[in-house]
Amino acid sequence: MRTITFIIAIVAATIYSAAQSVNIHQGANSVGFNVSDIDSIIFSSNNATNNEYKGNGNVLAVDGHWLSLGTSISWYNSNVSSAFTKGYQTRVLEQIEFSKFTNNGANASCLSSAKNYVIKADYYTIEHGINDWGNSVPVGTFEDYLNNTKNGTFAASYRELIDKIYSTNPKAMIVLCTPRKAYGFGTYLPAHWYDAKNGIYLEDYVKIIRQIAEYESLPVADFFRYGGGQRNLDKLSIDVALHPNDNGYQIMANILVDAFKSVLLP
Repeated sequence: MRTITFIIAIVAATIYSAAQSVNIHQGANSVGFNVSDIDSIIFSSNNATNNEYKGNGNVLAVDGHWLSLGTSISWYNSNVSSAFTKGYQTRVLEQIEFSKFTNNGANASCLSSAKNYVIKADYYTIEHGINDWGNSVPVGTFEDYLNNTKNGTFAASYRELIDKIYSTNPKAMIVLCTPRKAYGFGTYLPAHWYDAKNGIYLEDYVKIIRQIAEYESLPVADFFRYGGGQRNLDKLSIDVALHPNDNGYQIMANILVDAFKSVLLP
């Protein structure tokens, strides 16, 4: 049996279940086949998108530059330790093959410094919030974002970062990442992810990120919701419980792949 593949812009096919033959019309061309010789007919278009699956069908090739911004959780991808084999970005690249990738995650950084690491790219991811919580950076309000108050709050810093990205590339596609749940790491964080530190909850940062994403119509990689909880964070981390291990990074990668594909695929 045969599989017939046509790459087309416009195709008209007439198939009669009781007929002995099939005529495929592609533009001005017409080709006939015996039904008994055909296993399947696949129609596709090479004009629909610049992104296409290749290889075994599990890798999405993307003609574009991905810039990763974030904390040590992102920085570690370029500074792999003996405690894990690769970070979440490398794992994403195994499923989505960007033509260029740059990791500008900064160890121990807060969101306010991220604008200093912005370079020209096509796709941006922002992984911040956990160090802002650890350093008790005021969360601010959504109005701080809307009004561009530049008052040093997390919300205001997000506005400055988004503005910097769009001024660098007005056509940029940005994925916002909520912070992964975490706790402990000495006295840096509270004993539980849901505890307050100096009156601030980790989820306060998460809510601001989600509000910004909704306002700007940006996709969200929701590490906070799906990246592990109090019961299993210690099993998903190389320490208790901040930086991911291989299992933790793989979960993050899967979440980010889903977010990317929500805007990359037609």
